[in-house]
Amino acid sequence: MTQTNQIRPSNSPWSSPVIIHKKKDGGIRFLVEYRKLNSVTKKDCFPQPTTEELLHRLGGHGFYTKLDLKSGYFQLPIHETDKEKTAFITQDGLWEFNVLPQGIMNGPPTFQRTMHNLLGYGRWDYVMVYLDDILIFSRSFNEHKQHLNEILSILA
Repeated sequence: MTQTNQIRPSNSPWSSPVIIHKKKDGGIRFLVEYRKLNSVTKKDCFPQPTTEELLHRLGGHGFYTKLDLKSGYFQLPIHETDKEKTAFITQDGLWEFNVLPQGIMNGPPTFQRTMHNLLGYGRWDYVMVYLDDILIFSRSFNEHKQHLNEILSILA
């Protein structure tokens, strides 16, 4: 994570513990336990689509594409003044994130807002963002190619 500039050494007064979680495929997932930080964080109420909204909006279309934005949160830089709050401790010292870490209470609404601003508000009849996925849906194959090309051009 240091090689990709996702984290840097820290002198922060904040510190959250690290949890190593074993995934089903045998790999490991690095998690930071942000419960204490989240308990004192002012909540961002930017809306997330509900399951009912997803099902309603996706129904009746014949063509679907799901784009999984790999490491989506890690592509969003965070404000310099907020970096110290993301500090976590390991046996190698105290570190802080340069990018939006998972586990932060306002991570999902921040990412959702960013994607809405990026994709624009005129496209919601054929695209939805849910967490770090983009769902594209169309009634015909030709329409779907057009929608997919448009979204991929924006993301490029």
